[in-house]
Amino acid sequence: MKNLQNYLFELCGEHLPSGFEVPASGAKGLLAPLVDECTVDCSGNLIGFRKAALPNAKKILLDAHLDEIGLMVSKIDDHGFIHFVNLAGFSPVCLPAATVTVKGVRPLPGVVATLPPHLLSAEERKKPLPMDKMVIDIGYPAERVRALVKVGDPIVLRQGCNDLLNNRVSGKALDNRAGVAVLLDVLNSLQKMPLPVDLYTVFSAGEEFSGFGARHAAWELGPDEAIVVDVTHGTSNNTPKDKAFPLGSGAVVGISPVLNGEVTARLFELADRYDIPFAREAMGGRTGTNSDCIAASRCGVATGMVSIPLRYMHSGCEVADLSDMHACSRLISRYILQGGVVHHE
Repeated sequence: MKNLQNYLFELCGEHLPSGFEVPASGAKGLLAPLVDECTVDCSGNLIGFRKAALPNAKKILLDAHLDEIGLMVSKIDDHGFIHFVNLAGFSPVCLPAATVTVKGVRPLPGVVATLPPHLLSAEERKKPLPMDKMVIDIGYPAERVRALVKVGDPIVLRQGCNDLLNNRVSGKALDNRAGVAVLLDVLNSLQKMPLPVDLYTVFSAGEEFSGFGARHAAWELGPDEAIVVDVTHGTSNNTPKDKAFPLGSGAVVGISPVLNGEVTARLFELADRYDIPFAREAMGGRTGTNSDCIAASRCGVATGMVSIPLRYMHSGCEVADLSDMHACSRLISRYILQGGVVHHE
């Protein structure tokens, strides 16, 4: 699991808010040695390709979104404080006192500032402050801030990744750098093996905003099958038991009308056959992930969903278990080596 940890820690050091994924130099540097070709498309997707050992092979697409939640500069006031709006995914609950990076002319450290509780009214202290009551302080006066920062510049959390006990890791952007790390681990494990399929690996842009990156990639590449790797809710204090999975559950395989039944059944069969820990997630209609747009691409793509349990989603202290990531990597590797679902072979 050391490779997974190394991949994750390097990936979480990148600041790639939704819609601002380029340049993803760290991710590209990790992907390029594991594939035959590595490109970036006009949507900001990072795409790796490995050719099958035989001609006329079917195409399988592996997707994990590269973007993270973020904010955007909306105004710089006369005191030098930066006002902001939600770019994608943030809850105001997680923001007060957070450390951030403002992607101005260079990465600029800052803190999300609010009035101290002593200066809040009794009513204001009863509920979370809205974003329009918060500002970002980078320490400079207004003139200097305006020279370094412009309206529209993106902002991300500044935290990196840290080890916890019991194979657990914590940090920002594990949604979905954990999925990206899993796919890098898959490619690493398959690196010296001939493949029965043409394999496309997409680290997609814009999932937290709309899924536009995966939609564009699926249309352009036209895969026969796809596996999407994302995160699902991990059990923590007061999480509903029917909507979360204990860390250590293994690979969580989604079941949904959007997802292909044969692909899903093959994932369950491979997990059983190779003693890979797994759990089943009933996802109802739409999955809320890139699976939805990939499955509907062109005339349809047979799509499966594999998820990693994650605590404290969309915060700066998300927590995942490396053993769950390892289970996802093993399952997807087996799926690729088996050539996907039987009737396409």
